[in-house]
Amino acid sequence: MESPSAPEQRSDEFIPLEPGRPPGLEFAMGVALFAFTMVAFFVVQSIALVKGVMARTPEFADQAFSFGWLSDPLFQERLTELAFNGDLVGMESALSGGICAALILFTCWRWKREHMRTLLGLRLPKPMAFLKWFSVFAGIMLAIELLAQNIPAFDTDFMQKVVGSTTNWPLLIIGVVILGPLFEELLLRGLLFGSLRHIADEHISIAVSAGVFALMHLQYSLPVMLLILPMGVALGYARARSGSIWVPVLIHMLNNGASVLWP
Repeated sequence: MESPSAPEQRSDEFIPLEPGRPPGLEFAMGVALFAFTMVAFFVVQSIALVKGVMARTPEFADQAFSFGWLSDPLFQERLTELAFNGDLVGMESALSGGICAALILFTCWRWKREHMRTLLGLRLPKPMAFLKWFSVFAGIMLAIELLAQNIPAFDTDFMQKVVGSTTNWPLLIIGVVILGPLFEELLLRGLLFGSLRHIADEHISIAVSAGVFALMHLQYSLPVMLLILPMGVALGYARARSGSIWVPVLIHMLNNGASVLWP
């Protein structure tokens, strides 16, 4: 019987190399897939945003898209007004999250084949691993909430604006609570973390993925982004020490769900 004090089993101690490929090349291939996915993500989000603005602006609704709109004062004004629209945020998150999560799974399968599960950490975790790392994450979130309540610079009303303007709750739940976290974790704690582990130890891999995680949340102010950094670190260690991507995925979904239900 396994000792209760035994360390958690990790499946990412060694990411198998394909025959004839050195670790540096494997890392480069992973970074290339990461960059490709990020480009696809921003393209899908941009298309969804522009289409959403067009549909909600009578002056543009029946016209074909033109790049000249990007310098049009009315179009720029509508972009600013709709940046926090809940229905538009839900649609962007659902489309970009769903498409790019599928893209990660497909490209990683083409790259790693039978080793994809190890690269992305797709094995199921032990229940105690989830409970342990959920408790750690909850403690960090409590500290962040206390800072936000006492220091105005750390407070944000982003989710209040999103939730307050939504008329399509199922789409918001699917996009922000389910597909958004799934995509971010597959991208950062899956593809990026697994690629870094070809050449770096777990601590460096966690630090880099947490930094990118913070930078991806440009909808927030700089002080709030700095608070997102320890969240990324906790999710990274949850991935590394449990050996499963599903631990940070589920924690991330619960966090976003709480943000939507109690913004």
